[in-house]
Amino acid sequence: MGELVGVAIRGFIVLAGHLLSAVDVVELFGGRRRKGRQAALAGGERVEFPCVLRDEELTGGRERRGRLAVGDGPVRWLAPGREPAAFEPGELTMQAVDRQSVTFHAAGGRTELRLHPDEAPAVLRALGG
Repeated sequence: MGELVGVAIRGFIVLAGHLLSAVDVVELFGGRRRKGRQAALAGGERVEFPCVLRDEELTGGRERRGRLAVGDGPVRWLAPGREPAAFEPGELTMQAVDRQSVTFHAAGGRTELRLHPDEAPAVLRALGG
């Protein structure tokens, strides 16, 4: 009897492990945050969208994680340990899309911006494109 209980417990643990690996936990909780940012923007608040930026002037040509502040006023690039800077890339052209990100290029490839596909429309509207 004890062996059957042990096998049942091990089976349950294996099943739970498979189920947890099938659920995209990051996407589950990230979706909640994205919806919150969208609601705040719709309510007229200034919202910070996480992104990755590569820009000659703002990041020295390196990819950097940061945020784009969107809402009242100009779009600002916010990076840890740096002063907020105006982000005016000009016309953006979509280069690649997958489930996790959409990539835009501007200024002959000198600027590259990656955002979550759900948040790209709000940022593009704020940039006027």
